[in-house]
Amino acid sequence: MTQTPTAGNRCFTLGVVIVNYRTPALVEACLNSIGPMLAPADAGVVIVDNASGDGSFERISAFCAAAPEAARLKVVAAPANDGFSAGNNIGCAAIDSDFVLFLNSDAAVMPGALDALLAAAAASPDAGIFAPRIVGSDGVAQVSRFRRHSPLSEFVDGAQTGPLTRLFSNAEVPIFPDDTSTPGWVSFAAVMIRRSALDKAGPMDDGFFLYYEDCDYCRSIVQQGFAIACVDDAVFVHDAGGSTKIREMSEQHARLPEYYYRARSYYFKKYYGPAGPLMANLAWCAGRGLALLRGLFGRAAPRLNDHRGRDIWIGWR
Repeated sequence: MTQTPTAGNRCFTLGVVIVNYRTPALVEACLNSIGPMLAPADAGVVIVDNASGDGSFERISAFCAAAPEAARLKVVAAPANDGFSAGNNIGCAAIDSDFVLFLNSDAAVMPGALDALLAAAAASPDAGIFAPRIVGSDGVAQVSRFRRHSPLSEFVDGAQTGPLTRLFSNAEVPIFPDDTSTPGWVSFAAVMIRRSALDKAGPMDDGFFLYYEDCDYCRSIVQQGFAIACVDDAVFVHDAGGSTKIREMSEQHARLPEYYYRARSYYFKKYYGPAGPLMANLAWCAGRGLALLRGLFGRAAPRLNDHRGRDIWIGWR
């Protein structure tokens, strides 16, 4: 790996890790939002370029070298694009800090957010994960806190039927902004994790190329005895899907990429054994069957992403 410039080998209170893959303009905007807060929060930033091959590394390196806070910035070139988890592992290892903030390139940090996260950490020594409030560019709170995926949650997702969702409310994965339920995992668009929790949980599982890694890693940290703390005073703006286009694809009901479904299968195999993906898929199909039966009563089943019923079987074996 090559890197430029460097923040040196000093220990920061907060290390920020941003993984880039062909989104240099987003990285620059993200750095512009966080730059004035770095010195007051005693923070340094590592940007990992995941072998973009489009000049991202050179462009971001030049931007960082010219930035007022250049001494706190480091750009690292990953040898290959092995995914989001692998990139975050490289970044986490490249900076010495008491806390690590994993931050998407399509996110912006609002004034006071870093201070609010660090204050929450000081007040909650048993917590290892600190989830800020994430809003869209319109200021509307996004769904960024979730319950764990399970075969039952797949049934609920497939059915998308109000009475069943209410009956199995504890299995509905999204926790909507007005719901105060304790999350099982939180979005890694922006999340701060205590270094001691990272050390105990070990690196993120790079078997997840993209998606489901946040659910998996939160489970790993919670299994080590750390709690998840929600910090609503810390606000981040997230252009959801700006770096991956998944949100746009979902809104258009377009076919999702293969790696999304491979991550899903890998997750269910990891937590439910070799038969886990089969259990999840059969549960989803049962739910979808119920949704289609609604058509007999004049209520069409919700439209899905193209080929979803077929694609959930990707990687199931």
